[in-house]
Amino acid sequence: MSSSTSTNSGGNNLGRSAETSTTTETYHSSLGQVNITSFDSMQEIAIHDSNSSPGQQSIASARHHHHHHRPATLPLTPPLSGSNDMIQSSAIITAANSCGSNKHTPMDALKEWSMSTYKCTKQLINEKLGKCSRTVDADLEIEIEKLRETQHKYENILKLSRDMSNQYQTIIATQNSMYEHLNELALRETKSPTIMNDDSERSLMNNLSHDFKQNAEMMKSIARNGDKLLMALRFFISNLTTLVYKTIEDTIVTIRAFEAARLEYDAERNCLNGLMCTSHASAGSSGTTTATTTTSTTTNLSSEKMHQVRARYERLKEDVAIKMKFLDENKAKVMHKQLVLFHNAFAAFASGNAAALDSTLKQFSIRPQPSSFLEK
Repeated sequence: MSSSTSTNSGGNNLGRSAETSTTTETYHSSLGQVNITSFDSMQEIAIHDSNSSPGQQSIASARHHHHHHRPATLPLTPPLSGSNDMIQSSAIITAANSCGSNKHTPMDALKEWSMSTYKCTKQLINEKLGKCSRTVDADLEIEIEKLRETQHKYENILKLSRDMSNQYQTIIATQNSMYEHLNELALRETKSPTIMNDDSERSLMNNLSHDFKQNAEMMKSIARNGDKLLMALRFFISNLTTLVYKTIEDTIVTIRAFEAARLEYDAERNCLNGLMCTSHASAGSSGTTTATTTTSTTTNLSSEKMHQVRARYERLKEDVAIKMKFLDENKAKVMHKQLVLFHNAFAAFASGNAAALDSTLKQFSIRPQPSSFLEK
């Protein structure tokens, strides 16, 4: 049998000005009368001794009305702000344990990834400290190091070529501006505001106009040849960018995957060696049959994983060797063509041979932009 009452008290005992909602529920059990009193988010459980006298029970019930005497008071909310994170972590662990029977769950994939990351990190640290062995292919590692140095050298050439292109673009813009000002002065000097009777002064004025016109045409020709050189230089930069950041980088990405597979293979191999040593030690000692069977199962799983990683390592090793071979052939063809273009274009520009510069652009299928009607 149970009864339920609800009261509202002032709650000034704990220094609170707001009202406190109190709910009391009474139950009768074999231990005696049980009162459960709720104060907001708190609960109090009081068990009355059936053998005590009515006076003692009245004293105990009187004490229950004071908020500072609450036996067995339990909070309903977490006492610390960080408890939510602990609860979430506990939920994750529980979910992992509940899904342990399924081998294709995301939690199993996360567990496998965590173990693999731990093994690879441990292997890498031990390699740095010289505490474990690593698989070494001396010839392939030398070729990989040469390729990385070559990529770095090509990146420097590409950076310098871009700087040169920007500088030539600035110079050409200055030359075009110089041509416009010289041409304007050539037109101005042909007109005289006063009438001059001296033929020598008139002749000097005409010669000055001719000089301005001659220098303006010279600047125009140099700027035009500079535009053609700039087009050849941009073509060179475009092909070099493709070679460095696409062709070579594709091989570098395969090399990174190969190095990661090598590290994982060494980690699994050293882990298997450790398990085998532990298995032999447990077999020689007085170990139980269950422990020996568990160790054997773990060793078999680790051996299977090691063979899978080794197959991936061998496959990537072959891919790296093939890609590096094709890269050398492709790089030789591309750079031979680009270096011939670079040489012929700069040689023709430096000698002022506009015809040779046009022939070079035509040879490499570089079409110059048509000049506007104002420049003709």
